[in-house]
Amino acid sequence: MTLTNSPSQSKWMIPLLGYLVSFGPLSIDMYLPSLPTIANDLGTSQVTIQYTITAFLFGMAIGMLFFGPMSDLMGRKKLLLIGTASYVVSSIGCALVNDGESLILLRFLQSLGAASAGVLARALVRDLFPLDKAAGILSNMHIISMGVMLLSPILGAYIVTWLNWRWIFYFLSALSFISLVAIFLIIQEPEKTNTNTTSLKGYLSVYADCLAHKKVGFYLLANGFAFGGMFAFIAASAFVYIDYFEFSETTYAIVFSSNVSMVIAATFINKALVKHFSVLTALKSTSSLSLAASWLIIVTAVFISNSSIMFIFVTMLYISVTGAIGANSLACLFDLMPSRAGTMAGLLVSIQFIIGGIVSYVTSLIFDGTSSSLLVVMGICGCLSYLFHRLSQR
Repeated sequence: MTLTNSPSQSKWMIPLLGYLVSFGPLSIDMYLPSLPTIANDLGTSQVTIQYTITAFLFGMAIGMLFFGPMSDLMGRKKLLLIGTASYVVSSIGCALVNDGESLILLRFLQSLGAASAGVLARALVRDLFPLDKAAGILSNMHIISMGVMLLSPILGAYIVTWLNWRWIFYFLSALSFISLVAIFLIIQEPEKTNTNTTSLKGYLSVYADCLAHKKVGFYLLANGFAFGGMFAFIAASAFVYIDYFEFSETTYAIVFSSNVSMVIAATFINKALVKHFSVLTALKSTSSLSLAASWLIIVTAVFISNSSIMFIFVTMLYISVTGAIGANSLACLFDLMPSRAGTMAGLLVSIQFIIGGIVSYVTSLIFDGTSSSLLVVMGICGCLSYLFHRLSQR
């Protein structure tokens, strides 16, 4: 049942929901330029600091599977306030830590709050707006999220250069506190509908039914490993660029943001591709390009790993198509099980973060400070992604 908001609420509703969706990427991208500095300041290893990314990714996966069904049972606003408040507190805790192990734990707690914001903001679009406006609103929220992803690494680099890495988390806590107040003042609790009476056990059985379909699993794994390579890059790229290639934090942030620009560009190209051909054709094309990038990555790792230009080129080519692969995979899942669209979306993102967490953990174990070790992981992920894509078409 759609809830009617006052004009003042409607004016700020979409920007607020768009920012809530950005909690996850903002929490990762903003502090990436500071990873080497954090390791030195806390007197801990690069591996430990990389675990903070792994913990965050696992927390996002767990939170997304948990908060969606629970909000149907308990209500959106209450859980959103709890999740955002926990994000505020854990962000302050991240700023005050004195060792890497504490940062890992607090980043996990922070990710649960970020997951609640991301899931419940999307669910509120369904609750608060008519169906014919929902797609446009979600698109606007995505634009806001991508804008945040573009700016956050650069902002984080300036903060760590002129202030201190701890101020990144103070900044995140301040923004999330403002969001907490805005949620309380702007968002009204949607009226409950019949879906709110569904039990948690019922939701778990729906997940099980979807995963029992073999093609669903292959699509999820193909998308998950494509993003796994990107999360490997996120986990180790700061150390490669700043310590190995000796880039400044600001230069690294600009290069990282360029990857996001390429994702946006590839998404627009994919949109045109889908308009003229089928979604399956678009998925084949983007998966093939990802495979080509993966082989280039492996060649670079073996023969020219000391070239920063080649490193930038091959990783940017790989990362550019991840968004398109995700969109095409989800569209294929919708076509496969149209009555389970919400569950398919939740599974896709959750498996994406689970595989991302596993790959980032493996990356932290084998990363030796050079570009080769990172490139090998990305190349393997790309090849596995293409393999599962091919299996999904059998």
